Amino acid sequence: MGLDKPSNYLPRVRVSGAGERIINNLLTLWERIDAAGTQSDQLTLHIDTTGQTGLPKEGAVLTWQEGYGDNLIDKGQFKITRIVPKLFPPSVTIVATAAPFQVDDNTGFKERRTRTFENVSLADLFRHVVTPHGFSPRVAKEFESLTIEHLDQIDETDSAFLARIARERDAIAKPVNDLYVLAKRGQVKTITGQAIPPVVVTLPSNNAPSEQARFINAQLDRPSRQRIKGVKANWTNSNTGEEHTVAVGTAPFKKLRQTYDNQANATQACQEELIKNQRQGTSVHLELPGNPKLVAEGILTLNHTFPAEMRGNWSIDKVTARGDSKAGYRCSVVASEVV
Repeated sequence: MGLDKPSNYLPRVRVSGAGERIINNLLTLWERIDAAGTQSDQLTLHIDTTGQTGLPKEGAVLTWQEGYGDNLIDKGQFKITRIVPKLFPPSVTIVATAAPFQVDDNTGFKERRTRTFENVSLADLFRHVVTPHGFSPRVAKEFESLTIEHLDQIDETDSAFLARIARERDAIAKPVNDLYVLAKRGQVKTITGQAIPPVVVTLPSNNAPSEQARFINAQLDRPSRQRIKGVKANWTNSNTGEEHTVAVGTAPFKKLRQTYDNQANATQACQEELIKNQRQGTSVHLELPGNPKLVAEGILTLNHTFPAEMRGNWSIDKVTARGDSKAGYRCSVVASEVV
């Protein structure tokens, strides 16, 4: 697709690993998804295979770089999980994920399980679940002291179970290469040791769709429903059997369905639910020129060139980077209001 040409300004990508010569020379279209939350980063490559052999097989690891000219940024390693050949026109689609999932799933990561955990810290529970699958666990410090008296995993895969317990605490359980990370939103890359500098975006002086290489489009999404300002939850005193209610914030309140075993856990659940609801408020969707420094969990700053209601810092939820010979290198970004 012409992205692998020497230039100081042209978009460029590079693959290292099995089949790199064919992929780099005959890549026609690519897409990389970097998402916050439980979704693993994914890379999709479309390759013209006319008269070609020697493509990599499922399970092979590719290293991906993207950027401009000689200024390429390493976006990590991706393991091939699916290869889809097409007869006419001769082509192959390669799908790879940043998580080290094997097609044969030797460790049973995708199997549904039913089991119970009692009197264990959230951090230890997390390590117990992910370590047998070959991941190296990374856990935020605040979860080391959070004790769970009773928790059931009922007919859930381990990934779904981890996602659920993380979501209930406004956290993220996500595979990142050979790591499996449990962290608060906005801290996933930090806990893996990767620094994320903010990305500042400026509108070009001639921001017209005809100027595809520089054009930026943005849309603000404000939910029409009234945002809650407080959360209530019930907890039961194990000594007396009496039920009590705690509240965090102010009216209007949301009531949590679960009853907690002590006041501290109920209060923490209310605080986490309130933060989560605030994060699910205003969001912004942007289409802009490709920028390899845009990453999920990072901060996007829309400067003074944007309308007043869009200016400020936004927490990036998802980045979809694409490249082809026609549209060049573009990114779609979804970001939430920083609260």
